[in-house]
Amino acid sequence: MRGLKICLWIAGIGCLASVVGLVLPLSAWERITAAFGIDSLPDSPEFMYVARLLSAMSAATGVFLIILALDPLKYGVIVPFTGVSAICLGVLCGVAGSATTMPAWWYLGDALSCLVLGALMLLFWRQAKQAAPTAR
Repeated sequence: MRGLKICLWIAGIGCLASVVGLVLPLSAWERITAAFGIDSLPDSPEFMYVARLLSAMSAATGVFLIILALDPLKYGVIVPFTGVSAICLGVLCGVAGSATTMPAWWYLGDALSCLVLGALMLLFWRQAKQAAPTAR
């Protein structure tokens, strides 16, 4: 159970970090992305809307994951569904990233962290469910 909670907390905090994207002005985004070798970002309201929307959705997902981490067995099949979803997201990040001209290190962090955390969530969920009758 401890491993499952740790995985959920790590994923939750990682997602909550995106809240920074909600408050940064475009100039700050430009400086951060320049450090990753991105020349410029689109200067359009549509880009900022989508970027802030994705940041908000990631932050909301982080809150969801932390709620799950507090008592994973209480939420039934939502926890393994979260693990499967993380694995699917990792595969999507890997496929979509490799289909672009971006360097692999830009997207592999996202892809690998989703794949590893998702697999660990499923593994630890199975262990927690097997131990549940004796633990509660």
